[in-house]
Amino acid sequence: MGEKGPLRRYVRESRALKRDYPRSFHPLQLVVTYPRWRRCLTGGVDALEDQQPWITFSAIRFLDRFLTRDMRVFEYGTGGSTLYFARRVDHVVSVEHDGIWLDRVADAMSGNGLSNRTHRLIHQEDSGSHPHQDPADPDSYTSSDPSLREKSFRQYASAIDGYGDGYFDLVLVDGRARPSCFKHAVAKEGGGGCVLWDNTDRPHYRKAMDLAPPGYRLVDFPGPSPYVPFFTRTTGWIVPDAGPGG
Repeated sequence: MGEKGPLRRYVRESRALKRDYPRSFHPLQLVVTYPRWRRCLTGGVDALEDQQPWITFSAIRFLDRFLTRDMRVFEYGTGGSTLYFARRVDHVVSVEHDGIWLDRVADAMSGNGLSNRTHRLIHQEDSGSHPHQDPADPDSYTSSDPSLREKSFRQYASAIDGYGDGYFDLVLVDGRARPSCFKHAVAKEGGGGCVLWDNTDRPHYRKAMDLAPPGYRLVDFPGPSPYVPFFTRTTGWIVPDAGPGG
């Protein structure tokens, strides 16, 4: 892939970022981020190898400042984020629906000497008498993936319910049935930290985003994201005294 194609796309996406999110438009930051974004588009690299979350670079910069060694993290969906968190916090609890992928993540954790993680494999279930529910509805527990639309992720989304309110300092919503996962995440977070939800620019997520209770400060992190040629948005719901934002 030549350099002109990605650069033109990056400039075009940057102009859209300036138009849609003027407060999040930082030209120098975009210039500095370009080589890192460009590298992520080349073959042979992925989030697991790079040990980084697959969220926007501005959201990763937020996490770099926010996380401390004594924190506990819950994540919907495993991957590079699992290794990233394990290197920075006390403990990571992950839920995953894909057993083959979970084995790869577990091997990567072991290969890097990381053991401060609890993982749960929770397969999707048959949705029974309501196989065609709206994935935008947080009460549907449905994935927007067409191949999974007749499956339910109720057990997957509600896995966090087994922990006390405010037990986790951060919850990352980056797996399946995200509106349903977000509903459970904000209910259990209990005003104790932060919830991050990736790809919130997807239109069918808007309904569930209103579920956040009063007391959270909403911070958008739009912009370039690793491994994809387009810009997207990660959104954080942050308790004012939980840590740095912006």
